[in-house]
Amino acid sequence: MKPVQIEDLLDYRFLSSVEIAPSGDWAAFVVKSADAAKKGYDADIYLAPLAGGEVRRLTTSGKDGPFIWEAAGDVILFASKRKEDVKGTALYRIRITGGEAEFVVELPHKAEAFQLLPDGRILFTARVPLDEAPDQDDAGDYEVLEEIPFWQNSKGFTSRKRVRLFICDPATRETKTLSEPELEIQSFDCLENRLTYVARRFSGIAATTSELWLHDLISGDSQSLSRDELALSDARFLDHESLLVLASDMAQYGLSQNRELLLYNLPNRTSQSLTPGWDRSVGNSVASDCRHGGGPTLCVDQGFAYVTITERATSKVVRISRDGTMTVVADPNGSVDAFAVSHGRIVCAELHADALHELYIYDGGSSRKLTSLNENGLAEKTVSMPEPFSVKSGNTTLDAWIVKPTAFDPGTKYPTILTIHGGPRGAYGDVFFHEMQFFAAQGYVLIYTNPRGSSGRGNDFANLQGKYGTIDYDDLMSVVDAAIERFPFIDTDRLGVTGGSYGGFMTNWIIGHTNRFKAAVSLRSIANWTSKFNTTDIGYYFNKDAMGTDPWADGGADKLWWHSPLKYADKAVTPTLFIHSEQDYRCWLAEGLQMFTALRYHGVDSRLVMFREENHELSRSGKPKHRARRLQEMLNWFNRYLKSE
Repeated sequence: MKPVQIEDLLDYRFLSSVEIAPSGDWAAFVVKSADAAKKGYDADIYLAPLAGGEVRRLTTSGKDGPFIWEAAGDVILFASKRKEDVKGTALYRIRITGGEAEFVVELPHKAEAFQLLPDGRILFTARVPLDEAPDQDDAGDYEVLEEIPFWQNSKGFTSRKRVRLFICDPATRETKTLSEPELEIQSFDCLENRLTYVARRFSGIAATTSELWLHDLISGDSQSLSRDELALSDARFLDHESLLVLASDMAQYGLSQNRELLLYNLPNRTSQSLTPGWDRSVGNSVASDCRHGGGPTLCVDQGFAYVTITERATSKVVRISRDGTMTVVADPNGSVDAFAVSHGRIVCAELHADALHELYIYDGGSSRKLTSLNENGLAEKTVSMPEPFSVKSGNTTLDAWIVKPTAFDPGTKYPTILTIHGGPRGAYGDVFFHEMQFFAAQGYVLIYTNPRGSSGRGNDFANLQGKYGTIDYDDLMSVVDAAIERFPFIDTDRLGVTGGSYGGFMTNWIIGHTNRFKAAVSLRSIANWTSKFNTTDIGYYFNKDAMGTDPWADGGADKLWWHSPLKYADKAVTPTLFIHSEQDYRCWLAEGLQMFTALRYHGVDSRLVMFREENHELSRSGKPKHRARRLQEMLNWFNRYLKSE
């Protein structure tokens, strides 16, 4: 058996976008893996027979997906980048019984999602400029900003650009716009000739609430069903007279409040919650660096809603009936990263603690593995299984884990790294994490926890509004203290800390509040709540919600500064590596630069590595060679301060 290495990441396959054929015989899904040049990812569509049998690769260009099944049941319509001169999105059709893919149409814009209507027309969303491009040679030399957010992570500059709804006739390529210019589409669903969509409104500033719309594709009439009332995510037709909507009124916990499932009656325009007082974390928030792509959070099948939720350390799929009865129907003891449901059968792309992505089918309460695409990914590799332990902190009990070095010797003292997840409404759980396994293979102990602020344990546990750096810091230090007391092989003189996004904030906070850590690696971090408020794509609403104030309110500037790690940088003595992406508009480069400058100014050994052409998702979907370099930088830094004599 061999230890996990950096380059193993290049051999993993990432499964996403699962869809079951109308016949119920097949599941199609997208598989991504590092390309030969390590500069990107190949993507192809695969097929798995639900009755069991050989899994096969349907497309082979390495540039295919997303896709949808056509009603015929043996035909898939998919987007592909196999032609380099396409300005919009090229759609192809392929039969699963064999034959070459046939070109169907080039949509005039780059589609983000699409759906085939019964009459053959294609409904799709795309981000497009609202204004005519200037007819000037230097038009690409500058950006004009007129609204906030003016950029979005992974999207670039987006001022006066909208995700809009279009409908295209493949026979004529005639394309019409269906949504208002001031609305940005977040999700949509169609049932025969009725369309529903969720959108946020721009009026110089993007709204923090969402709107629910209904559109008749025959008459062209649109009706607003909800406006400026709720935070909405998905909407799905339950039947011709009902919609299912995931929504929150934000009344008590603000934007981070858990969503409920609403049943909206279309004839009388009324809604009721199917899950009053539910207090569940909707979606999959279990952290991992071994997924690339995902799937829907809400699906509908035979009059039931199917929703992904996170509970403590796992995510699962629950079925909810019209009377609100909830039944767990897929519980993998890991994470459900994508799922589809048809006639009560559920197909999930899952991650487990000791296994990479595979598909599983749940039928009648039992599960069965459908694929073995990653069986070589961890073959002959030694995986150090996370060991859970509980820690008392304040008036709550925390879930925590320890990962021992791969070649563990109980009589040896080991350098130990505290790892902090992002969010803060994320969660660590029972899934494979390449970064942690790599460091375990290098002789490190890893400890991690879900402090207050994490998802999976209800609104009250997750509420950090105005408390960042207080109770969460106490929780993290309680876990470190408990781990040291419980595990004698932890070397207290060789402690490190790392984390990304919110975890980067906490890393920056920790080095300004204790000198117990001998090295730190701060990833895509937050340093200054005021600068983040005014420069990032979510700062103007996320920061206000997180802090409960803004820089101009009475006491607001002092509040934001008190919670900013930059305020305490003069107290830091911990050598710190900062890793940031040039195009990270979620936690902008300026955050890392401020902390790096402050530490250097105060004589603390520090280093900043900036990755070009990368964004906030560097560790999860960045270029494979950049992900490898990131891990090497982290290892070099920790080795320098935690292992050198």
